[in-house]
Parts: sequence; structure tokens; C-alpha cells
Amino acid sequence: MKKLLISVAALSILAAAPAMAATGNFKKVDANGNGTISFQELKAAMPSATKAKFAAADKDKSGELSKKEFSSMKG
Repeated sequence: MKKLLISVAALSILAAAPAMAATGNFKKVDANGNGTISFQELKAAMPSATKAKFAAADKDKSGELSKKEFSSMKG
């Protein structure tokens, strides 16, 4: 039962990234309001975020996600 609860919690967290992107929560994740999202801001909003997923979404390799890059993130 404990493993089931952990699995359900993990799946819920993994589903958060595309859901947040789809519903336009960019401004909520962009904690400092500079118009881009750093890995630290993403990790604070979505603890399941990994550097690999962040790097894959960071198409221009700027080290930050634009609104377009954030919106295209896949869970």
C-alpha cells in the first residue's frame, strides 16, 4: 500500500510540469518577475524538475526558460 501511495504521489508530481505550462502559470514560476525562468525557480515550483529536462526545454541554451520554452515543456 505504501508503494502505491508513493507511486501515485510521484505520478502527480510528474504531471505538474505540463499542467502548469498548459494553464499559463509562467508568472507564478517566474518568482523574480524578470520574464524568464531559472532552474532554481523551476525546481522551487516543481520539485520533480531535473536539470536534464530543463536543459532539453532550454532550446537557445541561455540557461533560462522563455515563456515559449516553458510552455513547450513535456512532463
